[in-house]
Amino acid sequence: MKIPLFSDKILLYFILLFMGVGGFFFTVFMQKPQGFYAFVMVAALGGLGVATNIYITKKNKGHLVCPTGSNCNAVVTSRYSKFFGISLEYLGMFYFFLVLLGYSFLLFAPYLLSQIMLTAIMLLTMGAFFFSCYLLFVQAVLLRQWCIWCILASTFSMTIFIMSLISLEPAITLLTNIAPLIAMTQMLGFILGMGGSTATAFLFFAFLEDRKLSDNEINAWKGVSEIIWAGLALTMMSQFAFYILDPITLGQSGPFLLQMISLFVVAVTGAGLMILCAPFLAIVPFKKEIGKPSPTEQFRRPTFIAGSLALSSWYVAFAMNHIAEYSFGTLFSLYLLILLLAVCTGILWERRILASSK
Repeated sequence: MKIPLFSDKILLYFILLFMGVGGFFFTVFMQKPQGFYAFVMVAALGGLGVATNIYITKKNKGHLVCPTGSNCNAVVTSRYSKFFGISLEYLGMFYFFLVLLGYSFLLFAPYLLSQIMLTAIMLLTMGAFFFSCYLLFVQAVLLRQWCIWCILASTFSMTIFIMSLISLEPAITLLTNIAPLIAMTQMLGFILGMGGSTATAFLFFAFLEDRKLSDNEINAWKGVSEIIWAGLALTMMSQFAFYILDPITLGQSGPFLLQMISLFVVAVTGAGLMILCAPFLAIVPFKKEIGKPSPTEQFRRPTFIAGSLALSSWYVAFAMNHIAEYSFGTLFSLYLLILLLAVCTGILWERRILASSK
């Protein structure tokens, strides 16, 4: 028996995640500021997809599947799911559609937008940014429940605001003045992300001392993993802010581009680990079994490999802040070698765990 790796909702989540992170590379390969406009459009399309998914699920009275195992329904049906009597998914769809429409005109027909309209769009994205911060506060403090779909929508909203700053000279001046604060935020992101990733690796092997994972151990592991996502969000937002300040230089910087790619790998492998593997870890065999193989064995090796890739990518991203300027091709080749070593390390650790369980 094969346990399916993908459901339609999980596939949708991965598509939206790719859109949110991968949209950045429009800014590298397209002219400025058109690349920024394209990035905003992709982020708005992703946010629209998230809000529409929540709307359709609630309309059909279905259960909102949370890829990481959290109770998304507790969040989207709480008393905070409405604002002045209007469901947040309606507000989300309306907002992301307006941003998508506005930046489509800005990219393809800028002459149709007046300065008043541009200012209105900017104020709208600013309001959405602070409202997203409020919603994250509600989840963290008031509800103490996390909805990964809501977090994804908030991330899209924050990304749109940061990228939209490129069109405002006062905003660039403000970012320049608070550059030390942005650097501190970036460092905090690396401390939370890289430190949390290292901690989860140690916890994972500590919990495997008896060659099995209990539900309590998995929940503790997931709890530490939430710190990693907070760190990744802080790091990515800081990267975007720095990029806005000097897009020409950083767009040609090998270390910066490799840093963005390695953070992209962190996001994808981390999501794969938490979404595809973590729900089955309690029933995955971590020791040699006699007889018919367990169908959950297919999640064992990907768990080791994804963890190794995410951890090594965190360290590579951090190292890019402290190395001299090298060509992107040289750094990318070195990174591919590191990823290959990470995969081999993950496989060797799996074999060691199995061998020691005989």
